[in-house]
Amino acid sequence: MLCSAKLTLLRSSLPPLGHSISALRQPKIYCSQSQATETETNDDAPKAMALSFDFLGKKPYSPPSWASHLRPIPSHVFSLGHLPTPIHKWNLPNLPQNTEVWLKRDDLSGMQLSGNKVRKLEFLMAEAVAQGADCIITIGGIQSNHCRATAVAAKYLNLDCYLILRTSKALVDQDPGLTGNLLVERFVGAHIQLISKEEYARIGSVALTNVLKEKLLKEGRRPYVIPVGGSNSLGTWGYIEAMREIEQQLQIRSNGVKFDDIVVACGSGGTIAGLSLGSWLGELKAKAWLMDFKQVLTHGILLAS
Repeated sequence: MLCSAKLTLLRSSLPPLGHSISALRQPKIYCSQSQATETETNDDAPKAMALSFDFLGKKPYSPPSWASHLRPIPSHVFSLGHLPTPIHKWNLPNLPQNTEVWLKRDDLSGMQLSGNKVRKLEFLMAEAVAQGADCIITIGGIQSNHCRATAVAAKYLNLDCYLILRTSKALVDQDPGLTGNLLVERFVGAHIQLISKEEYARIGSVALTNVLKEKLLKEGRRPYVIPVGGSNSLGTWGYIEAMREIEQQLQIRSNGVKFDDIVVACGSGGTIAGLSLGSWLGELKAKAWLMDFKQVLTHGILLAS
């Protein structure tokens, strides 16, 4: 039940079918600190401008006070995303009385690195560089957004990138072409290895990346492996940190808004894990709900009909 509640939807991809226009017609309703500061006073303009020079910078990481007891705590973080991302109200028709829906626009975290992937990669890439890696290995589907984002992030940081991409058995021995994310991955020089869905299911993602890692080690390389979706204990910090960002945005421009529920699409699980931890440990105390891909697709079709 959503009655008498405020619901925030974390957007890590495109808006549901039939509602993209309504989601994008709110250009001036933001909760980001830098934007709010610029509209209220010019005194902090140099500070806001300085934020743009942080991009691709590596800095020591200090966790939120409510997460300081978690272990291990990341030592450093890269600035790869355009953060904070805005929050705005979504004026959906026929909502139950006293119910509001708000969008956290993580699809605006950066064009090549957009979506939830960049927040995880900020921590994962920092560890890779700290360990002296000269190349990155990751794995996913043929049009994996995570693989695309990883390839671009690696290019930014002068690291080679090796992608193991899952596809149909009939296409394994063919050139994958230049469609969708493959265009970006090949444009930034990622090394692509195709594997059939059947072989992927039989061997598993961990074993597949380990085989490639051992091969590269024998060639004198220093690979760093990122799991499917960037979802591990380190990647989860991306959305623990996102919860701190949401708290700060509510403190600055809340107007009494308090979120009761957070709903997010779920693939590899790292995003929902970080949100759940951050909401439980932090001040928000909202319930975190996940929707798998099939639920999101069905929901989008129903909204469009």
